[in-house]
Amino acid sequence: MQKLKKILVASLLLLVLTSCSSKEPKSDVKVYQIGFTTAAVDNDPYYIFAKNFSDIVSEKTNGKIKIEIKGGGQLGQEGEMFTGMQIGTTDMAVMTNAYISGYIPAAGLFDLPFIFKDNETAARVLDGKIGSDILNEYDNYGVKALGYGEGGFRHLVTSDKIVREPSDFKGLKIRCMETESYISTYAALGTNAVPMAWSETITGLQQGTIDGLDIPISVTYTNGFPDIAKYLNMTGHFYSPLIICTSKDLYDSLSEDEQIILRESAVEAGKLCREQNKALEKTMLEEMENQGMTVIEDIDLDAFQEVLGDFYEDRAETIGGTYVKDLMKELN
Repeated sequence: MQKLKKILVASLLLLVLTSCSSKEPKSDVKVYQIGFTTAAVDNDPYYIFAKNFSDIVSEKTNGKIKIEIKGGGQLGQEGEMFTGMQIGTTDMAVMTNAYISGYIPAAGLFDLPFIFKDNETAARVLDGKIGSDILNEYDNYGVKALGYGEGGFRHLVTSDKIVREPSDFKGLKIRCMETESYISTYAALGTNAVPMAWSETITGLQQGTIDGLDIPISVTYTNGFPDIAKYLNMTGHFYSPLIICTSKDLYDSLSEDEQIILRESAVEAGKLCREQNKALEKTMLEEMENQGMTVIEDIDLDAFQEVLGDFYEDRAETIGGTYVKDLMKELN
């Protein structure tokens, strides 16, 4: 009997040891999530930026860092994601510059109206010293900015009114992100700025709470605005950089090599985002016109700049530093 007990104990011990040795080694893959508020569809610039970033990071780390894409506001609206990154509850996000400037005054430099004549000029400034200096400002607010992508120029989508010149803006109720530069610009144009979360915007336009909103062509196209708005007025009054950000705590927890990979991947993804936006824009405009949306292209830009007058100097103190002066020098 005693011998039988010893055999049973030995058999159980062998079974335990065999079971332990057959287990897979613990995975060393780091998994993070990146959020954005727009639809996760192929032509959306937020998705394009996030997807390219995720793919490049995976390739550069041989799959050791995996970034899951969470579009459509799954991780919250932009303000919630930014706060989440500050306190460490949100890993990463593709942010709109205009939202960030509500937290980081210096970022408001790129919210100034009519500052870039084309996408190439914007890219040159963002990828240069001024753009880099602004990204470094994020460090003071608990968030690490990795690189710029592109939402594109923000044009005015309206439910039933054509806008060609400053007087056409007067009295309109325009959905506006809650940033000083945007609100001040609309005030100077005699417009009623209505701060509103993205999640409420389509309903607001349908119900007449707002008369219109400013968004890039790609966002107009991918979010179905031709079905609910008559006009796309090509005002281009704001340029919209996108920024991939991450929690500073998360960033600081990575090795130096991993940090470099994240930064390089964001820059590469940003360039791809710009290229894809440029390639898709013409087709998007044609398709929206085929869907019944009227595109208004004869905009009197000189008249808008004249009305705004000293607006840029007035914003310099709010933005801080010598950023406005440096930008104007850079742009001649």
